[in-house]
Amino acid sequence: MRIDQNNFKNNLKLQLDNNPQMIGLDAFKRSLEKEHFAEVTICNCSADEQAAKLVIEMDCKIELVEVLFHSQKGTWGDISNPFNTSATATAFSNALTELQRLNTLPIDVEELSIILNDSLVIIKKIYHHSVQEQLGNILNTIAENYVYITKGLTEAPYEIYIPVFEEDIPDNDDRLSNINSGNSSKKDYFAFWGLYFDSEEDAVIYDLSNKSIISGDLYMLNH
Repeated sequence: MRIDQNNFKNNLKLQLDNNPQMIGLDAFKRSLEKEHFAEVTICNCSADEQAAKLVIEMDCKIELVEVLFHSQKGTWGDISNPFNTSATATAFSNALTELQRLNTLPIDVEELSIILNDSLVIIKKIYHHSVQEQLGNILNTIAENYVYITKGLTEAPYEIYIPVFEEDIPDNDDRLSNINSGNSSKKDYFAFWGLYFDSEEDAVIYDLSNKSIISGDLYMLNH
């Protein structure tokens, strides 16, 4: 069953401000739209007036394989570098840097949704500035694993949720504390993803290290 995005938003523990007040926000939005062939919606989910936590939707009227093709060519989001464990500059990160320069309050991206004709890619924040730092690496990694996440090109997932963790982490495990406090490390983006297929009743786990789909329960970030 496909996820209803409205229901997803309504079930969030946070409240979305659909009209965040920031200097240069319109220019930031236009930049994202131009560089990603998208219609962009930006909300603020911070309960603290002294900080901004952005929830960004980029609605692109193309398919996932087209995004991957153009990103590899550097013509979508200015993403052309191979995987790098350090931060990679992209049109997204550059635009956010400029937005931050114009504002005194700290700005971060809590969640980025890339809405495509055939799929939805949801990337959650796992540490400070993680989305903007790792977006290029994440898309390059999707491209590298495309054959495997599409079951040998036989079925594409209609949603890719990045990242997921084991649901059975003990309450006293440091990993759970790190997840909840946003102190995970960048390698956690490239361990496990959640995939939704029309042929599967529930989400499945994609194990990146073994390039395989495995069974198990998911811990999804829902701040």
